[in-house]
Parts: sequence; C-alpha cells; structure tokens
Amino acid sequence: MYAIILGCGTTGIKVAEWLMASGAEVTLIEEIGEKQRLADNLLGSVVVLGDGTKIATQNIAGVKRANLFISTLSSDEDNMLACQIAKHHFEVDRTIAISDTPDNANLLRLLGIDIVIDVTELITEKMQSLVAPMLVEDL
Repeated sequence: MYAIILGCGTTGIKVAEWLMASGAEVTLIEEIGEKQRLADNLLGSVVVLGDGTKIATQNIAGVKRANLFISTLSSDEDNMLACQIAKHHFEVDRTIAISDTPDNANLLRLLGIDIVIDVTELITEKMQSLVAPMLVEDL
C-alpha cells in the first residue's frame, strides 16, 4: 500500500508511524518547513514540503500512484479540497478526512470523501463511555 498523509501534526505523524510499522509506504505533505524537518528526522526523508491543497504539490508527492490519501489538517475546508483533488484529479482509491465540525462532516461525506472522521463525535462517544458507568453507580 502507498499512502499519502497531508499534515505533519500529531495526528499525521501517529498515523504515518502506524502505517509504516504495518509495512505501508508513506509520504507526508507539510507546508511548514520546521514541521517538515521534524517529521523527516523522526520518520526518515518522507516529507514533501508544500501546500497539499495544490495539484502541483500532490503531483510531486506521487498521489497519482497512491492507494490512500489521508488529510489531517485542522481546517475542514482544506481537508475537503485536498481529498477532492486526490480523488478526482489523481483518482486515488480511498480518501480519509478529519473534521472538527459535525455539520462539515456531513458535507464532506456528501462531497464523496470515502471516510470522514468526526472528531467531535469521537470525543463525545469516548466521554459517554467513560461517564456512563458512573451514572449507573449513582442509581
């Protein structure tokens, strides 16, 4: 598997580490030079410096041969744009985007992103699973 990950924040790095440990070939895209250098030092020289919402940058990263494109940016709009470029311009099989806003998560799904991870929903579900036993104890 060849995966492209947009964003060298904590999430992007952790996903890259997991995929690499699982045997996948991974390239990351990062716009901020300092983050790119830190990720290269941690993971090896696997980061393309540039704006992942641009066709030219995705082309340099080799998106046309990727099986999976994951966008982990903090902007839902940038995640949407990057995934749409990967999906429709480069014909990547699967796209995954993170969304911080539930309304945007639904929009991203409607726009054809294969998997949308709604961060608010994940946090809420985790809180409910942790608090529910406390509620039962109080009864």
